[in-house]
Amino acid sequence: MDLLIELQTIDLELDDITQQKDEIQSRLDENKAVLDRLVGELSKQKEELDEIRTMRNQKRDELGEVQDSLKDRKKRLLNVGSQKEYNAVEKEIEALQKSAEQTEEELLQLAEVLESNEGQISQKEKMTKELGDGIAQEEAAAADKLGEFDAKIKKLTKRTDQARSEVSKRVLHTYDFIRSKRPGLALVAARGGHCTGCFMALPPQLYIQVQRGETLERCENCQRLLYFDESPAEEA
Repeated sequence: MDLLIELQTIDLELDDITQQKDEIQSRLDENKAVLDRLVGELSKQKEELDEIRTMRNQKRDELGEVQDSLKDRKKRLLNVGSQKEYNAVEKEIEALQKSAEQTEEELLQLAEVLESNEGQISQKEKMTKELGDGIAQEEAAAADKLGEFDAKIKKLTKRTDQARSEVSKRVLHTYDFIRSKRPGLALVAARGGHCTGCFMALPPQLYIQVQRGETLERCENCQRLLYFDESPAEEA
């Protein structure tokens, strides 16, 4: 029974360390996921920014072509030989001027979009760097902590292997089975006629057998293994 109690104490400590390790790793994974998502959004926004810049350059080229055409038509207007030709060239000039004004308006709108996106990208780059630096620091601290946990786990595993080697396979099977069904305590004290695992009253004969300690008994209600605790029962 003493070996089982020691084994359970070690297993509970292992459970606690493993849970702490999982929590640290889960937090690191969550932070990494946030960073990856932010980097992905930043990359996508930069691609969109490049597309807008390409569009702006195209509009600038279009405006340059229209302005060149305007200059050409205005020169032609000075050398036309008839009223009909004059009217035709004048209409072309009006259409080109309208096209130039529309292109200039589009360029202004693109400039506003570029300025807004560049500002957002600058903020996200700053956030990404700060988050990345914070994660790097946390990972460094976590690595030390996880290293400590691994060392403890190695030491405790050695102890639990030794304890398990001294307990019969039948008892170990029962112990492991109960822990798999009721995580945590497989072995609880019987105190003051009650099981301290489920707090139900034990049948008098069962309680007597537990007190004797000659056999391995289980609570009829929660099925946990029982050992006798001589300390006085706590008041309800």
